[in-house]
Amino acid sequence: MKPRILLVDDNEDFLDSTKDVLEDEGFQVVTASSGEEAIRKVEKQAFDVVLMDIKMPGLNGVESLIELKKRSPGIRVIMCTAYIVNGLIRQALEEGAYAVLNKPFEMDVLMRTIESSQHDVKSGLILLADHDKELCTRLGGVLGSAGHHVRIAHDGREAMRLAEGQSFDIMLLEMGLPFVNGLELHRLVSTRQPAMLATIIMDSALDVDASVQQELKKQHGLISLTKPLDETQLLDLVGSICAAKRL
Repeated sequence: MKPRILLVDDNEDFLDSTKDVLEDEGFQVVTASSGEEAIRKVEKQAFDVVLMDIKMPGLNGVESLIELKKRSPGIRVIMCTAYIVNGLIRQALEEGAYAVLNKPFEMDVLMRTIESSQHDVKSGLILLADHDKELCTRLGGVLGSAGHHVRIAHDGREAMRLAEGQSFDIMLLEMGLPFVNGLELHRLVSTRQPAMLATIIMDSALDVDASVQQELKKQHGLISLTKPLDETQLLDLVGSICAAKRL
């Protein structure tokens, strides 16, 4: 059975035209013209996929995504945008968006994204490096149970050796790794593995000074998460990054 889709956009012409295309492909489609309306409909009906604009008056797409995930944690939310809004795109992925697509859609890409969102294949090869062995064991188990393949290191030199032997999709690194810190490790490995999707730096807000925080924001492909980690948020983020690889 085709997924049941909630289509959310404040542009009525876009809603009508996209609804027609999706229904021609056999999808069941319900529309909402705002984030607030989308939340009300998810509270009353079950949907498999939400296709939602990022920039909307009232609640924007990211704010709506957060509320939708509270009400239906397993729902797949595909964001779309006609604007260059890198900050919102990054936040959407961090909050668990399945993918972000550009408007106007390439319809074959949209169809593939909707179909792939229904299959649990968002797996990747992850390098996890932290001096805390107990944390590594716990996060490795959480990521592994979601279908990801995880290699673990407890210091920067060990992580470098692993990166020399394998190409990783994602690195999940402690900022204060012994011998080679997380930021320097990202610089070294990303130059050798340009196809790597992202590096997630784990840090304590108390341990990172303002200059390092600014560098984290500027570095391409870097995402910063504050310890203690929200494991659900981490799984959603990693899954979204791996989904981008398929597209």
